[in-house]
Amino acid sequence: MSAPAYLWGQLSRALDAHRDRRTAKILEAITGIEAGRITVGIPVPTKGMPAWVTPEVIRGGFATGHAAASGPLTDSEQALAAEHGIPATRAALFQWALTDTGLSWLATLLDQQRYEVRLPEQAALLTVVHLLRTGHPDEAAAVLDGVRRYADQLQFLPTPLRAPVPDGVHIATISDAVTALEQKKPHRQVEAQRVTNAIWNPFTDELVGLWWSTRDEGGTIGRAFPDGWESRAQDLLDVHDALTEEHDLPARHRKPGSTVQILLTATRAVLAGDRTQVQRARTVVADVVAKRGAPGSQTLRTLRRAQQEDAAKPSHAVLAKGTADVLRPHADVLTATPLDLIVGTPGEHLPFVRRTVDRARHAPVGQLVHVGIIRSAEGLAEVAPQLAGPAVAARYTEPVAGQLAAATFTAFQNRRTVLLLDLRKQVQVTALPWYQALAETSETTGSDRVGLVRQANTLSKHAVESFPGTVLPNAFLRVLAELYRQADLALPVTYELAADIFTGGFSRTFVDAGRIAHGLVADGRSDLYARYYGLGVHAPATEKAFAAEARRRAGVTTDRRWRSTAVAGSIIEQAQVLTTHNLALVVHAGATIDWEAAAFAAFVRTVQPELYAAQQERGLRQRKKAASAWRQVVFALTMAGEDATDRFLERARKAATGHRAGGRSLALLADLDRARRGQTVEEPFTGWVVRHDDR
Repeated sequence: MSAPAYLWGQLSRALDAHRDRRTAKILEAITGIEAGRITVGIPVPTKGMPAWVTPEVIRGGFATGHAAASGPLTDSEQALAAEHGIPATRAALFQWALTDTGLSWLATLLDQQRYEVRLPEQAALLTVVHLLRTGHPDEAAAVLDGVRRYADQLQFLPTPLRAPVPDGVHIATISDAVTALEQKKPHRQVEAQRVTNAIWNPFTDELVGLWWSTRDEGGTIGRAFPDGWESRAQDLLDVHDALTEEHDLPARHRKPGSTVQILLTATRAVLAGDRTQVQRARTVVADVVAKRGAPGSQTLRTLRRAQQEDAAKPSHAVLAKGTADVLRPHADVLTATPLDLIVGTPGEHLPFVRRTVDRARHAPVGQLVHVGIIRSAEGLAEVAPQLAGPAVAARYTEPVAGQLAAATFTAFQNRRTVLLLDLRKQVQVTALPWYQALAETSETTGSDRVGLVRQANTLSKHAVESFPGTVLPNAFLRVLAELYRQADLALPVTYELAADIFTGGFSRTFVDAGRIAHGLVADGRSDLYARYYGLGVHAPATEKAFAAEARRRAGVTTDRRWRSTAVAGSIIEQAQVLTTHNLALVVHAGATIDWEAAAFAAFVRTVQPELYAAQQERGLRQRKKAASAWRQVVFALTMAGEDATDRFLERARKAATGHRAGGRSLALLADLDRARRGQTVEEPFTGWVVRHDDR
């Protein structure tokens, strides 16, 4: 199997950007595919890797062939080995964990809930301890038998914490902040200026001073060369050669017409007995003295002193690394005020440092949205597993089991998905032997279903109201689907499909989602959405009928494989129209959302800005975003009712008037008004643009 062209393109971009780590990972994926060790498009792409092992996945959904839980020992693993005098290997740590001391250590973490599980594998031995303590030795042995062969490779121990995880969520941890600060690289231009101020400016002054010493009584440069001038000149040329070997010469000093190059050329010429370059040196020195002051003058000394002080200051990269050193002892702390940990450090006022550290804030999701730490639906998707964790824990009557199940669930939901073909499904959390054993041996409450659905609806509300007009990301939808599944609620969550690998078919999930959507938006009582998009009387009842309807709506008149990604994208977009891309689903599940407010917010915050951006060159991506947001507007107004639609149109027209995308916005509003009055909309707004000969 050959590696996809996408990966080769990513490799080229990574090489151009000098991103060594990313380049190495892409090469691992390519070589693995080419050698047959990795198969693209299946749930477990790496040959010989069990489904429960978390794969290392790079952009695009391609596995590298490595496990995410492999690699060098973590700081916590190294500290644990040092504390107990264990060889610093995973095999030794695994064996120690099964001793009385190790089992006692794990039991303490369980009882006090002082542990973090960032990868699902880190919950395995915790689960073994819980199974042993609750009278399930056979299940514990089965889990151990399944993971033991990977004991020398993968992290099976949790990260110990100083205190239990407090209520709230976080985008990053203090440990993440430490890593990011350590990786801060010096700014090339700033460092070049630092070298200029510290090295090259003093050298330039010496060179200017050399020629300044050749003035005659009338002050003309190059007329009176003092004794020892030649020796001093040669010394400076030697210094220049030594400096250029150790430091890069700034670009402005490399230019033939620069002060340094003109004076160096003139100096070499005089030493060779050639005085033809003296006039150029005379002019340059006169200009420099007029601008900065004569050698040794107070003006020049003041300037150079300020530049030397600036050069002596530590760089932002050095300050960032210093801040990382201060934070490192707090790597296991979860706090709502992480900036308090760096008070008094030299780097505390740097914007980059403050942003990086504050991203580790552990707080309610509403606060993280309000202060801008969570800036998008994708950011919300990152914390969605943490939000879902308490609902998972509530299923269990025993708090220790509930907390362990929630930690495992959260870690698994952070697992990056792989690229799938032919309607295959991702690996589910039930593939984890220890998670399944925990579920099968623990008592669950009878009221867990209500809590799980309530949490799913809370997540949906956060997504729609905080980031109006934004497509619900697949990562977010996976958490939502898992909550529905654990609540025994058979709701068909549909994921966004990739146009470049779309093969033309839709699963039964799309059919079921289309049926729910049609019943909600075409019921005769509130059918604005159905009128605007021209939905049929009945929803497609089979996979074949659904695919045919999506093709018909996209204007694709043939069943043969199309030649264009745009055609595939337009068919997928029509499938999203038919299903409302999960918006009807969240209503069906009982989410309570202020749809009128969401409609107007989506219009002013997403539709209009993206419409304006779409007018620019290469604006297709923005047009697709605008069309998706507009679809959310139409759906929201359908849910809000006719009176809300009237109020929306009045407010939206005012917002569109004078806006840079006002003309296009007003045209959309006019079509919406036609649909409101029961008229046909000839061309509902869509994102994908398809050439006629591609259809």
